[in-house]
This record gives sequence, structure tokens and C-alpha cells, in this order.
Amino acid sequence: MTASAIRCSNDLKLSKALLARQEIKRLNRSIKRQSEKGEQSATRRHLLATSVRLSPGMAAGVHQKADLCVERLGIDSPLELYAYASPQFNAACFKPEEGRVFIMFSSSLLEAFNDSELLFVMGHELGHHVYDHHQIPIGYVLRGRQPPPADLALDLFAWSRYAEISADRAGAFCAQDLESVARALFKLASGITDERVVRFELHEFLAQVDDMLAFDDKPGQGAPKQDWFSTHPFSPLRVKALKLFHESDLMGTTGMDKPTLEDQVHQIMSLMEPDYLQGKTDSSRAMRDLFLAAAVVIANAYEGISKKERDSLKRYLGKTYSLDTLDSDRLKEDLPRRIVEVKDRVSQAQRMQVLRDLCVVAASEQPISDAERDLLNHIASELEVPVGFVVQCLESDIELD
Repeated sequence: MTASAIRCSNDLKLSKALLARQEIKRLNRSIKRQSEKGEQSATRRHLLATSVRLSPGMAAGVHQKADLCVERLGIDSPLELYAYASPQFNAACFKPEEGRVFIMFSSSLLEAFNDSELLFVMGHELGHHVYDHHQIPIGYVLRGRQPPPADLALDLFAWSRYAEISADRAGAFCAQDLESVARALFKLASGITDERVVRFELHEFLAQVDDMLAFDDKPGQGAPKQDWFSTHPFSPLRVKALKLFHESDLMGTTGMDKPTLEDQVHQIMSLMEPDYLQGKTDSSRAMRDLFLAAAVVIANAYEGISKKERDSLKRYLGKTYSLDTLDSDRLKEDLPRRIVEVKDRVSQAQRMQVLRDLCVVAASEQPISDAERDLLNHIASELEVPVGFVVQCLESDIELD
């Protein structure tokens, strides 16, 4: 089995679509020009100045695990490993420079993770390299001086989560041990490494997924669903996707085939996707109706709908709706009814999904006005979405880990 064979299909599909977008092409050309002019600091120079390069003589065991990952993933580029002092568990793979691939680890992670857990982390980071994830400059787009169009932002969020699924598969392919993989994700999520404090149990960790996927949840029950809508899938979801991966024929001679695997993974991840815009169920229609009305009302909340907001909404909604025929005053009057319908028909997680998408649309025009924030907070309150979710969505930062 090769690294390309195990890559998540949605990661590949979405990355191709993003790389074809003119915004991404222009930004990559700009980054290349800046690099050629020396306007960007060299990655290697920065790493040498801020961390310690781990030579094979200094860290023979770490390099042995790196060699194993390189062999399993079919990487032929030179690899340099670095460590920096930090109590936080962290690792990162950087865009190659002059043919070299760089991986950086925090000191605490190297000390607290056993061999199999470290294999997963290292394989995950190398997965970002082998799948060319750095060709999509997601940080540049979302932190640039001009906010990206709403549809591009949502596509980037969706792709980044599937990119993490691919990288997780690369890590699991290197580690070859689901329990160690899950334990590594548990440590990353909780920060707990001492089994005298907490004893890790795979089946209990996976049980969190069942709580998260329960659509008939009641207020106050289940996991904190605001974590679902971050760039990286919440750890139990990642473990669930990895468990499916381990049960597929990609990791053995028997098991489900890849199309079945991808379909089941998509069902898990679909909670974070705006599928309701095309859905035909009553709940999808209610979510779509609320989004349409609220997006127009929010855009109109401060000095009317600007050209940029109008263009953003048109790109987001496609050809299905004509903004020119929408009456913002009538939509505002009807907004409470649509909120009630969504509250009655759909789960809390789905309500948060609509609110997250409204925040992305609102953020396409900066700065976000107090009137727009107040309206978003009002909608969140009426939908019984946790306090702080709007702030989390508006201020989220995004990078591949």
C-alpha cells in the first residue's frame, strides 16, 4: 500500500478545486516572488536560530522512527528534525526549502510520547508534506489584509479538516497500532500523560463520538459541540475516522473497501459541512431558509449591503437565489419565525452549523460592526447555542498542524 492510495478522497478533490481558484493561484505567485526576492525569512535559518537541530548522533531513536516513516510513505527528500523548549505538545512540518523537509517538535512531546505515539505524530506531519498540503497557503488567505470571499473561506475550512484526516491516515500507516494512535490524540487533546492520574481507555474515548453524534441530544448533555467547528476535527471524531481506516482493506487484506470507508468518514465529517444548502429534507430546508434570511439581514445591519458583501453572498449561494429580488426588510420581519422553525426541527449541532456559516459570511467584510455582532449573538441566543460560539467563529485562527 502506498501513501497516495490511503489519502482521503475528499482531501484530494477539494485541494484540486482550491488550487484551480484564481485567488489561490495569485497568492502562490505572490509568495513565490517574495521568496525569490528574499523578502521572506528562510525557514531553515529561523529554525536554526530558535530551536535545536537534532542530529542522528544526538537523537538516534528519533531519527530511526523518522527513517521508518520516510520508508513507509515513500519520501525521497532529505529530512531535518528540530526541537524547541515548550510545555505544550506540538509538532509541525514546514513547506520544503531547497529540497529539504523540516519537522519541529516541542520538547514536552518528545519526552512524553512513546515510540508508537511518536511514529503517529511524525507520520502525520510528513503526511502534510507527501500530500502537498502546503501548496494551499491557508494561513495567508485567512489572515491576509483582505478577508477572503465567504465561499472560499468555507471551502478552506472544509478542505483543511479532510487534509487532517489524510495526515492522520499517514500517521496511522506509520504507527500500525490504533491504540497508540488514539492514545497520542488523547494526550494531545487532554495534556495528560500520567496514567496514575488518568488511565486511557480506547473504548471510553470512542464512546465520546456516540455522544457527539446523537442528534436527539438535550441541552446540557453531550460533548461541547463548539469544538466540532474548529479547523481540525475534534479528537474523538479523528479517532472514529481512524478506527474506520484501520477496519478497511487499506490497512489489511480484509475489511471495507475504500469507497465504503470514504462514505462513512464523510458521514462523520458532514456535521461540519454546509450540505443543507442543497439538502431536500425538511430540516435542510429550514436551515437553508434561516441562513438566507439571516445572511441578508446581517449584511444589511450596518450601512446596507456593500458590493463586497453582495458579491460574497452571490458566490456563496450560487445561481439558486437572486439577491436582487430579496427584500431585506421582509426577511428581517420573518427572521424570528425561521429561527423558531430551525430550533424546533434540527439538533443543536445543526443550529451551530448555520451560525458558523453566518459568521464566515459576516467576516467577509472587515471590520465586523457592533450591529452585526449583536445580531449574530441574538440569533445564537434564540437558537440556544453556547455563549462564546460566535466569538470563537469570528476570531478563529487556522493552520495545518
